[in-house]
Amino acid sequence: MTTSEHSLRPADPGSPAAGPTAEGVAVEPAAAEVIAVEVVTAETAAAGVPVVEAAAADGTATDAATAVRVGPADLPSQPAATDRATDRAAARPAPAAPAHRGAASKPFNDITHRVLKPPVRQVLNHLIMNVTHEGWENVPKGEPLIFAGNHSSWMDGPLVVIEAPRTVRCLVKSEMYKGFLGWLLRFVGQIPVDRGRPDRAALHTALDELSRGGAIGVFPEGTRGSGEMAAVQHGIAYLAVHGRCRVLPVACINTGDALPRGARWPRRSVKVRVVFGEPFEVEVPANPRSRRALAAVAEDIRVRLADHLATVRAGAAGDSATAE
Repeated sequence: MTTSEHSLRPADPGSPAAGPTAEGVAVEPAAAEVIAVEVVTAETAAAGVPVVEAAAADGTATDAATAVRVGPADLPSQPAATDRATDRAAARPAPAAPAHRGAASKPFNDITHRVLKPPVRQVLNHLIMNVTHEGWENVPKGEPLIFAGNHSSWMDGPLVVIEAPRTVRCLVKSEMYKGFLGWLLRFVGQIPVDRGRPDRAALHTALDELSRGGAIGVFPEGTRGSGEMAAVQHGIAYLAVHGRCRVLPVACINTGDALPRGARWPRRSVKVRVVFGEPFEVEVPANPRSRRALAAVAEDIRVRLADHLATVRAGAAGDSATAE
């Protein structure tokens, strides 16, 4: 099970057709409200029978089955038919605005995680690598959650998925979905994202998973590097704000040493730690589509992730000094 790096970036919010994005995924505007308008055709005008139809704000009328016909006997001189249509529209309750235009992707059946993860974790941690996980008590269950980790090795993604006590679906660059590896990634529910274009499907799938109470894994630094959390992409802020969920920091320690670039097999002599921190809430800005507001949220997330990473490393250094 292999997860690769991915970048999270918002699109230009200046366009009326798209909002901020994650992984280069543009966001469509919210669904238009349904309003009532009066439509008078040449035939109905001649007969003195106007037709009131439900139409979308963009001007698209509904089909004939939904039209409300008003006969001459129903048309008092006061008030006018147009006034009644306006009153009828005002009395109709406004539809609830969805958090995003999605919730249509197929739900993932995580039986593979629940059945296969425990034995895979045992083999990986004790036979293939030397891995310990910490902070399981910090991982809430039954609520939407974003696992956000530092990124210094391609092993970071698989380790977060395998070591987490609940199912985590990571955003993975689409280039990885080839051959057996691509089949395996889909089998375990990872989400492909095309970083070369606005990938609405990937963003909506991630938000769908959060809306169902699931967990998403991201590495907001955007690509493999030192893993110091010096900068993060704004996409994680978009997911946290529009997914209405908390963010749980994950510190992946020594993964770069255990599997350096170019190495084909991990070094079991290197002790790897995956430490889950306490989840935190982000402040939802007044304008959640504002790039400046999302940048502020992203910076707050970066600071919290960096603090968790520094705390874990400081604890490891203290333990080493005590052991000596």
